[in-house]
Amino acid sequence: MREIASSERNWGTMEHNIRIIETLVVHEEQARKRLWDIYRNAFERLNQRTPIHHGGYDSSQFDAVLLDEDFTKFLVYTDDELVGATLITNVLTKIPWVNTAYFEDHYPNRSRDGKIYFLPAVVIDPKHQDLRLIGAKLLQQALTTLGEDAVLAVDYSET
Repeated sequence: MREIASSERNWGTMEHNIRIIETLVVHEEQARKRLWDIYRNAFERLNQRTPIHHGGYDSSQFDAVLLDEDFTKFLVYTDDELVGATLITNVLTKIPWVNTAYFEDHYPNRSRDGKIYFLPAVVIDPKHQDLRLIGAKLLQQALTTLGEDAVLAVDYSET
């Protein structure tokens, strides 16, 4: 686990110490439960407003992803509270709703070289939605890990 970004910044009306930690495995059960609550709550609210189901993982699948080293996790903390995460992987077969054949056909060299990444989630605790710039910071940190000539595929929703 390594801290990749840390800043004190005025986010809205309050000062917040924002830290982003990059890790391959979220070992702490309490942190995994907290992230599941954030993920579920974020998409639960969205699913009340849209005709398409968002948030493709159930509880056990999400927990498995948090323990899976094929997914890089970027965990965001504000004032030492875990408030969000970004997940990213280049093992597209680990994302059930991704059509890997599409990427193999359209990007054969990058697919073969593991240069295609999928970002299945950028979630922020709904009570911290006033800190929307955190999501942008998470995405920026994820992009810096890809290297040159990579393709990033993203699910987009308004969480």
